Amino acid sequence: MNDIAMKQAVQAAVKPKFRGNQKLKSKVHTYYPESIEREYQRVTDAYMKLVKDVLKEYLPMIKDALMQEKGNVRKDDIRDLGLVVKDAFDAMHKQLEQKTESFGLRRKLEALAHLTRKLTIKEWKKVVKQTLGIDIMDDYYMGEFYREALNVWVEDNVNLIKTIPKDSLGRMKEIVQEGFKAGKTTNSIVKEIQRTYGIEKRHARLIARDQTAKLHGQLAKAQQTDAGVNEYTWSTSGDSRVRERHRELNGKRFRWDDPPVVDTKTGRRAHPGEDYQCRCVALPVFDIDTINVPIAKG
Repeated sequence: MNDIAMKQAVQAAVKPKFRGNQKLKSKVHTYYPESIEREYQRVTDAYMKLVKDVLKEYLPMIKDALMQEKGNVRKDDIRDLGLVVKDAFDAMHKQLEQKTESFGLRRKLEALAHLTRKLTIKEWKKVVKQTLGIDIMDDYYMGEFYREALNVWVEDNVNLIKTIPKDSLGRMKEIVQEGFKAGKTTNSIVKEIQRTYGIEKRHARLIARDQTAKLHGQLAKAQQTDAGVNEYTWSTSGDSRVRERHRELNGKRFRWDDPPVVDTKTGRRAHPGEDYQCRCVALPVFDIDTINVPIAKG
């Protein structure tokens, strides 16, 4: 069966569901994948723990050096401390590099990407079945359809995450050096190091949320536009974390080729999941004239 004949067959099969209307909204409400976000955050937590493990081993050495220098101020104190700090952080960087290389970050991110793919396929099949009353071909979304999007996402996320531990150590080294020069107490320097670790860990977690939403949104857009869906209804997560502008967009209809304004100050436009930390989703609006779902035989 050629593409035109397939499209006509699909239109004939779903026509009763439209009840004489031109368009039909999804009867299934999809949601932001919080379970995948949690899995991603578990990965970032474990990755950042590598920094914590290295700090736990070398921080006492740095702390002792600081206390000794504080109690025995000589002309060469800063230079001597600098050597101790340099040696310690050089060793920490080397050990951290070994730990991160054996962590398998890319492999873990690939697993998350494929988990997201499976979820979106399951969601999309449910939407099509309950809204249009037809089944999608089982293997349609298994090959090239996702490969490029998943590969790009994995590569981007490896680049976003992999440098955080190394950059964290660099900032901690500066904290020790600048703190000593400024005459800060050893405890205050150590607390600032620990606070920096906490900030970097939260930063990695925010990346996990942002990137989970982006991939989920990208795959949903690919599925819908491939099926001839040109419009969608914006839907928020419905909780207190939804930003005001996104709450204003909730329930409104937009086109995939014309994203709405998500920032009225800058005029920036985006689809659900594309804005930073956006957990909104796009609910498809089917059109009887453009629909072209890969229907299963029988």
